[in-house]
This record gives sequence, C-alpha cells and structure tokens, in this order.
Amino acid sequence: MHQIPQKPDWLNQVTIVGVGLLGGSVGMSLRRCGVTVHGYSRRPESCDIAIRVGAINRGFADLSEACDDSDVIVIASPVDRIAPLSSQVAEFTKPESVITDVGSTKAMIVDQVNQDPQVAKRFVAAHPIAGSEKSGVEYATATLFDGKCIIITPDDNTSQEHLSRAEQFWQLVGGRTVNLSPAEHDNCLASVSHLPHLVSSLLASNTDPKSAPLVGSGWKDMTRVAAGDPEMWTAICQHNRPAILDQLDAFSNHLQQLRDLLASGDDEKLQAWLQKAKETKQQIG
Repeated sequence: MHQIPQKPDWLNQVTIVGVGLLGGSVGMSLRRCGVTVHGYSRRPESCDIAIRVGAINRGFADLSEACDDSDVIVIASPVDRIAPLSSQVAEFTKPESVITDVGSTKAMIVDQVNQDPQVAKRFVAAHPIAGSEKSGVEYATATLFDGKCIIITPDDNTSQEHLSRAEQFWQLVGGRTVNLSPAEHDNCLASVSHLPHLVSSLLASNTDPKSAPLVGSGWKDMTRVAAGDPEMWTAICQHNRPAILDQLDAFSNHLQQLRDLLASGDDEKLQAWLQKAKETKQQIG
C-alpha cells in the first residue's frame, strides 16, 4: 500500500487546466487528501463530466476565475499549449503559487517559459510516468500516480521555494519525485516512451486488416499504445524531434543487425540474442 504524505499547510486549492485523463486523475488524488480542486475547460461539458466522476469540486470556462486564489496550477494540456497557458495563468495568480505541468516533453517547453523570467521562476516542469492509451476524464482514477515516478526538470531559473513546493505537491498526488535536466528527460523519454509509441504505431499501420481474425494477445500487447491520441503524439514528436530521430536511427541499425542474424541461419546466436532480450525485460520489469 503506497503511503501518501500529510497535506502541507500551504496547499488548500489547486486548479487543473485541462480535465482529461491525467488532469482528472490529479484532481481525484488531491480530493482524497482534502484539497479543493477547480477545473478549467473551454467546453463546459468536460467540467460537468469531471464533477460527476469526482475529479473536481467546481468547473470553470473562464481561466482567471478558475485560477483565483489557487496554490498550484497544473497545466494538463497538449505539450504545444503548456508554455502559452503558463504565461497566461501567471498574469492573474498570486506570486507564491506554483505552475506545473504533465507534459511528455520538457526542453522546448522550459525554453519557451524562460522567455519571461517572472513566469520561469514559478514554473516547475513535471512529467508523471503514468497514463493510458485511453483519453478523457471518465477514465481518470485517484490512484493513477500512486508509487509512480514523477520526473521534475528544474533549471537555473526555477525558484528553490517553488521547486520545494512542487516536490511536496507531486508527492501528495502519490508519486516518487526524481529530478533531471530538461535535456536528460527528453533524451531518456525518446528511448523509453516516444520510440516505443512510434514502433507500436508502425506495427499497427503495417498490419493487413484482413488478418484481424488471426490476431492474438501478442499483437494486441505490442500495439496497445498505438490507440493514443494522434494530435497529442504529433505535438510530442514535434517537440522532441531530434532525440526521437536519434533513437529511430539507432533502432533501424539494430533492426538491420537482427535481420542479418536471422538471415545467417545461426540459430544458436539467435537464441542467445532472444535470451539476452528476455533477461533485460525481466530486469527492467
């Protein structure tokens, strides 16, 4: 059972900008700790659903009203909207409030936020390593982040006070915080998240629909994440293009090596390769 820390005295109200799967799950996890949660969406029906499933206390279609007197603002939007929204909310929130996010890329977002030093010191970029190929607040859960890694990527512009509060916040949500630089984050996630998604999508797109009656659990496991939101993943690829290209090049080389191994007819080496892959999988999880 994951132990949730006690709510810090400074944290009473949080605003979630974007009440989807991740934003809704943040809201649910906070509400179990007694935090009041406001939700913002340009579509009133999204907030209505979020209230109904217990993700937020109140919903707003006006961003300034949603953020009024909040101690933390969580930007849970597509990555290409995080920096502009952070600048917006900084204009009408108290200076001590923390602005954080849930984006899957970091370097470009942090660079954009750093164009305004007053926003940059309050912005603490974060990426919860949790989620689903499904989208929408109806799939949110209060335990989504429990025990999961939350990567935080401060830089020289980040206020130490805001960083400390962000770490407390994400630990209250249920996560284990790990600090990396924005570049370290993007290079690592290109390998363990962005490349796998593209490979999954490639496998799905190259499968003949006529094969559907023959599809088993292996294909379904390999292509599960290909069901993710194409618009969201296009923005992720745009933000982390160089690192993803490096990973694709390396993967292409490894794929050619595997093809050469199979073509060689050396089944002993092939089995050894498969055994090593199995052991690596078991080691990582």
